[in-house]
Amino acid sequence: MQRVPEPSQVDQLSACLIDGDPGPVNGLFERLGLAPPTVRWNPAPGETGVASFDFLIKHWNSRRGERGWPDEGDIDPVALRPTLGSLMLCEPVDDGRDFRIRLYGSRLALYMERDLTGLRISEVRPGHMVSDFYYASYRAVSERRVPLFTRHLPSEDSFASEISRLLLPFGPGDGITRILTSVDAVARRPLARPTWTTRN
Repeated sequence: MQRVPEPSQVDQLSACLIDGDPGPVNGLFERLGLAPPTVRWNPAPGETGVASFDFLIKHWNSRRGERGWPDEGDIDPVALRPTLGSLMLCEPVDDGRDFRIRLYGSRLALYMERDLTGLRISEVRPGHMVSDFYYASYRAVSERRVPLFTRHLPSEDSFASEISRLLLPFGPGDGITRILTSVDAVARRPLARPTWTTRN
């Protein structure tokens, strides 16, 4: 039976991310022997070092206009086509306590060697401390309602030597109903065709 990430840790990490307090997040990574991650709220184009993130930040800003954030109807798949393979789309469930993955890009599936469409964030490597950080990031973005950029150096057994993420909230004026996430990773090994794909 899979263990859902410890609520107290996820709650604490989420609250500290919202408050801009890096201590608990840095401590989590230090306990794993990893360097503290970069965490930046509401990054401007040029601040992430990832060209596709700059494109998405500009798109998000143009779609929201004078509002705090864009509506989910403002997500334009055609405009996002250059980045679709590295995108995932999540929606809050259980009153924002968790998030279901509605779209999982093909490049992300190659990284993970499986398609995570339909899973909840809490079901992706439950109990793993870095997964708790990811989980808390979604909670924090849903509450704070502005984009979040993170970058970290994973452990040696990870598929990547560096992982960057950009989380972008969407929804009607009264709340967030979608979070669009883009992932940029420096892979340690060539990306293989996943076993779940149909071979021609």
